Amino acid sequence: MSEEKKSKFIVWVKRRKRLIIGIGTILILIFMMFFIDFMQFIQNLITVGFFGLILFVITYTIAFILRAYKLKLIFKGLNLNVKYSTSYFSTGASFVINDLTPGKLGDLAKIFIIKDEENINLSESVAAIAIERVLDLILLFIISCFALIYLYISNFSGSTSGQILGQNLQFYLAIGAIVIIGILVIFILLLYKTEFIINILKKISSKLALYLERFVINFKEGIKKFKDHKRELIYIILLGFPTWIIDASIVIIFFYILGFQLNIFLLILAIILTFFSKTFPITPGGWGISENVGAAFIYFFYSLTITFPEILSIFIIDHLFRSAYLLFFGGYSIFHYNFSFKKIEPINN
Repeated sequence: MSEEKKSKFIVWVKRRKRLIIGIGTILILIFMMFFIDFMQFIQNLITVGFFGLILFVITYTIAFILRAYKLKLIFKGLNLNVKYSTSYFSTGASFVINDLTPGKLGDLAKIFIIKDEENINLSESVAAIAIERVLDLILLFIISCFALIYLYISNFSGSTSGQILGQNLQFYLAIGAIVIIGILVIFILLLYKTEFIINILKKISSKLALYLERFVINFKEGIKKFKDHKRELIYIILLGFPTWIIDASIVIIFFYILGFQLNIFLLILAIILTFFSKTFPITPGGWGISENVGAAFIYFFYSLTITFPEILSIFIIDHLFRSAYLLFFGGYSIFHYNFSFKKIEPINN
């Protein structure tokens, strides 16, 4: 097969893959609408009303303000003075792209937007986003460990969740511990045995291996510069906790307005799980997948007091509000920077 035919075949496969993903996502959404009580779903939206909308907008905006400031501090730690507006709007652009595409293409968009707007090297922009992602991963690891401890304590404290789960909780705790330890081991190997991991990935996907190699190399180079900016690093880590908690607490607004006063801590954990599920390139923005992940986690604890369709409908409302917000905020950011997906093609080669 000639290079021209091979190139056309690759383009054809990519288009068919996107078409299949798009159709699959639509079918999942249609199935979810039939699975839940659609009229009750509409009634829930009406109940949330204008008050819930304003409360959501304020909370989500605060989360974005914190994220943008955290990103600006990361660049400051790399001895780069990036404008707050660039950090803020590039974050909005990345979020809306993540919500419309599978995986984390929004991070690539953020890298190129900041590179172009601030006239910095591509490696410097990659380093900053790599540091941001690694710190987020560490934060999620800490929260996950805290979740396991919480579940363990609740199982023996005679709480409602512990009574519902019974002896099966030990099995799920074991699985959770294995998964967390596995992720930690892979993460450590990736940082300290980069070449070994990259060689394994090359057998699976050369593009993924190349991207990950650049990601790790730039992260290592970037983190070295933080030796002279330890204060900024501490601020960045500390800002990570309120940022994730405020962002995740949005789902509490919808549950409480609709009359379901569930455990706040569990709701925050559930929405963090939905965030994590969106990193897997299955459907655009995790639609159809993330809502079920969050709903399943809550139903696991409250199967005797609330039905799964009721929980799922609230997670759909949460995702719907977030997507609507991102279309306005992130959409403006993309048009403002005149960003094109063609700009991220070189990093995938």
